[in-house]
Amino acid sequence: MTSPDRQPGFEPDDISGSFEIELPSDPLGLDLDEAPVGYPADLPYPPRPRSWETPARYGHRPRAIPSERVGEIDAFRQIAHSLAAGTDSSTVLQVLCEAAMDQGRSSGAMVAEVTPDGGRFVACTGIVSDLAGTAFPLAGSVTSRVVETRSAIAVETMRESSPFFESLLGQRGVGPALVVPLIAHEAFLGVLIVTRRVDTPVFDGVDETRLSTVADLASLGLWKARLLEEARAADAAKTAFLATLSHELRTPMAAVEGYSELLEDEILGPLVPAQRDVLTNLRAVSRHLGALIEEILTFASLEADRVVPRLAAVRLDELCDSLHPILAPLAREKGITLRFDVAPGLPHVQTDEDRVRQILLNLSANAIKFTDAGDVLIRVSCGTDGAPNGSAAVRDDVPSIYFEVRDTGIGISAADLARLFKPFSQVDDGPARRHKGTGLGLYISRRLAELLGGRIDVLSRPGEGSTFTLVIPVSG
Repeated sequence: MTSPDRQPGFEPDDISGSFEIELPSDPLGLDLDEAPVGYPADLPYPPRPRSWETPARYGHRPRAIPSERVGEIDAFRQIAHSLAAGTDSSTVLQVLCEAAMDQGRSSGAMVAEVTPDGGRFVACTGIVSDLAGTAFPLAGSVTSRVVETRSAIAVETMRESSPFFESLLGQRGVGPALVVPLIAHEAFLGVLIVTRRVDTPVFDGVDETRLSTVADLASLGLWKARLLEEARAADAAKTAFLATLSHELRTPMAAVEGYSELLEDEILGPLVPAQRDVLTNLRAVSRHLGALIEEILTFASLEADRVVPRLAAVRLDELCDSLHPILAPLAREKGITLRFDVAPGLPHVQTDEDRVRQILLNLSANAIKFTDAGDVLIRVSCGTDGAPNGSAAVRDDVPSIYFEVRDTGIGISAADLARLFKPFSQVDDGPARRHKGTGLGLYISRRLAELLGGRIDVLSRPGEGSTFTLVIPVSG
């Protein structure tokens, strides 16, 4: 039975007077921050711990990151950004040395590459900055031990290393040193050597952890930079090979064309009709092969930045007349009509005539190649409008010449337009493609147009044909 003098909501827990508390609801909106009447004075109120007093899931209460740790995190973030921005190994190595000196509170930093024959300093800063390029033996050195263990090693003085390093660094006032391996993707890239002056504290565990973190970040940046350098070297080697090959092929091609002319002029005797037909086909094949060789040679020259425009006054009517003998046979072979529409009174243009002709031949030959019925129109006009704003070098308010090459061919989809001007790329690039070629024509045309201060615009829809417009400034 319940005692009449017992407070409601409380039950005795044990004979010592402790109580188990059952908080009543507060239907009257009373303030429960104060203990109810009769609440035992020796028990905390409220009975449940507040949220900030509850231990975290790992057994400790959450705490704010100390300000010095925030500064350290920010420093590492800045180092990571600087390393990621480096696209060559020399930049990454310089950033690494400067970051190591800062984080290690040191007087010098060096990076050495290691081979079975020895080591060589490839980057140095601080009191050891004059050692860049110096070679050293590995025997008995701390560096050799780091290579073997693939872990950091700290020394108090250079006497703990080889006699070579004691002599080399001791005379520069180097005391304590820390040697950290540079490893990325299991590849050993070298070592980071951080030094302090004589009579300064040795590198402790905190220093080792901090500098090992810097070394890990730098190793990844160095790995990426070396991959980029290898890719650039391979690309340069490919370009040099293409240029050499093209030059070598031009000599026998010139001989073939010369012998063909001798036969065509009947220098060696009259030709029967069958022989003349064969000779005509031979000349056509020779011209096609010569065009391919010239295309590859131009590509190689552009990649090596060896193409320099030769500007001179150009008459546009004469330029268009020079296109007709080359393009007309191609159009006749396809059974389509080739038309020219050159506006009267066009001004002379200050540009490179050979490069403009090369661009127009590329654009027109492409138009003929991808047109099976209808016609190809080459229209030349002068104006200051009609081009997309800001699409390239030529502004719409600059007097310019517009060379439009319009066809009634297969057209180009939006997806194909995105890769149209990439090298070695073609719209029909499958194994059974109908239209042959290197896939360099449009890439070369755009690069040449930009060299001339112009641009190439494209309008096309599948099944409705395409219009390529070369725009070049009148004044060059």
